[in-house]
Amino acid sequence: MFRSEDAWIKTYKQKGALWLHDGNVKRPHALLSAGDHSTGFFNSELVMEDPLLLDEACADLVELFVTYCGTADLEVVDRVVGPAMGAITLAHDVARHIGHTRGRPCLRAYTEKATRGENNIMIFSRTSIREGECILRAEDVLTTGNSVDLAAHAVVEKKGIVFPVVLVLVNRSGLKEVNGMRLIALIDRPMPNWAPDACPSCKA
Repeated sequence: MFRSEDAWIKTYKQKGALWLHDGNVKRPHALLSAGDHSTGFFNSELVMEDPLLLDEACADLVELFVTYCGTADLEVVDRVVGPAMGAITLAHDVARHIGHTRGRPCLRAYTEKATRGENNIMIFSRTSIREGECILRAEDVLTTGNSVDLAAHAVVEKKGIVFPVVLVLVNRSGLKEVNGMRLIALIDRPMPNWAPDACPSCKA
C-alpha cells in the first residue's frame, strides 16, 4: 500500500479536497452536487487531477480488492465501469492496474446520466460493454449509493454480469454495501447529509 486510510485522509486535506464545518451555524455549510446539505465534503477531483497521485490511489484500490476478494476474483473481471464524469479516469486507471497485476488486459467503459419517463437512469451511450462480460464498478465519492445502483442496472440491461464489489476512493455514506454489492474504499468516513428542508444547520 502507498498509504493507509489515515494517510489518504491527510492527503485529501493537503490537496484541499476535504472540508469540514466547524459547528458554527452562522457560517455556511456544504451544498452537495446532488442538492443535499452536509457538514462537509470530499472533492476527489482534486486528487484525481494529479496523475501520479491517482496512479497510487488506484494501485491501493486494486491491492485492497485482492486482499478482500483474492486473486481468483481479479481474474474474472473483464471491464471496469465508472459513472461520468467523475469516475471515468478512475475506472480507466483501475482497469490498467488490474491488467498489470494479472498480466493481461482489463477494459473500461463509463455510464452517463439519462431519463426514462420521470425516472433518472444511467446508460451506456458513448461507450459500451459486451454481453456476458463481468463488470467491476468504480466510484470517486459515494454518498447515497444511488449512482452505483443505477450503473448496475445499466450493466444488467446490456446483459453484463455485475461483480458484487464497488471500488471507491471515498465512502462517506456509512454503508458497507449497496443492494448486496460490497464497498471497498480507500477512505471510509461517514458524513451526514440531509435534504434541504430537513437540514439542522438551516433550521438553526
